[in-house]
Amino acid sequence: MEIIATTALISINETFFVQLVSFLIFLYVMNRIMFRPLLSTISQRKELISDFQKDIISGKEDLVRLGKDFDREQAKVIQEAHKVVLSLETDGDHRASDILEDARQQISELRHETETRVKDQLRKARMELAGEVEAVTLTIMEKVLHRRL
Repeated sequence: MEIIATTALISINETFFVQLVSFLIFLYVMNRIMFRPLLSTISQRKELISDFQKDIISGKEDLVRLGKDFDREQAKVIQEAHKVVLSLETDGDHRASDILEDARQQISELRHETETRVKDQLRKARMELAGEVEAVTLTIMEKVLHRRL
């Protein structure tokens, strides 16, 4: 029996080469089975996240653009509404003045008709009263004088 005393950490012999080859085979297998699919998944995920970020940025830009378009359209609609309100107010004022003018004319016509009717009725009443006044006067005079006239 021979006792070999070695103080070196690594001894280079045939087992070293076998361990080296088996380590290289292990690295190759690990690279094929684990690292490549993992790296491809990571790169796909990075691309997907990048696409999402681009979509988010374009969505924000679209949102800002749509907000500006909305504000512009809202301003146009408000201006048109103001114009419509003003035109309706002027039309209403014209209609109101036309209605007032028609009412004034009708009032003046009715007043003229009423005055004419009142004058006719007064004239008729005076004529009727004139005949009655004569008869009443004659009756009063006869009673006061106690004789017939």
